[in-house]
Amino acid sequence: CIKLREALQFINLEQEVDARWNLVETAWNLQINPNLLEVKHDSLKQELFVDSFMRRIDITSVRDALNGYQKGKCFYSYQDIFVNKGSENICEVDHFLPHLNKKAHIAEEANINGIWNLVLADPKINGDKSARVPHRRYLERLYNRNEFYIESKHPLAETIINQTGKTKEKRRIFLQAQYNLALSSSIHEWEPWIELPGNF
Repeated sequence: CIKLREALQFINLEQEVDARWNLVETAWNLQINPNLLEVKHDSLKQELFVDSFMRRIDITSVRDALNGYQKGKCFYSYQDIFVNKGSENICEVDHFLPHLNKKAHIAEEANINGIWNLVLADPKINGDKSARVPHRRYLERLYNRNEFYIESKHPLAETIINQTGKTKEKRRIFLQAQYNLALSSSIHEWEPWIELPGNF
């Protein structure tokens, strides 16, 4: 407990725990299995929500829900990030595959706003990335991050499965197809100007 309190990311812990609990509690209140919860992303409000009986139910901040499987680190650079609103260096929610490619992805029936495509990034790194497609090696990191959610039985696991495929192989094929589609309308692959040793 003392080691946890001394960790740099302790400041994010309460919000992350609340986010997970809110996802489970929402499923209970809707009287559905948490594994069947289909969570959606509101990019304007930076929140996760569900639709239930023709009404929207806001659940939690997307930052809080995504932080756990990035261990308080930027997805691309591994620099420390923070999810609390009072933080000077609050992270940004990034579409791994650019949001600008949404029209192309709709044609392929992929939800570019899906949890599978959202990562947390340091604001400077995200500003540099802009609408560019990350280098191919980050696709494997995205696949692994999504699999961590699924294997841990996190409340977002079923949402990721529904968005990307029922098996590991189908999920890998889905990500590769979406990546190829995004890359086909991009000039080159992007890499961050800094990348510390990884921890996820």
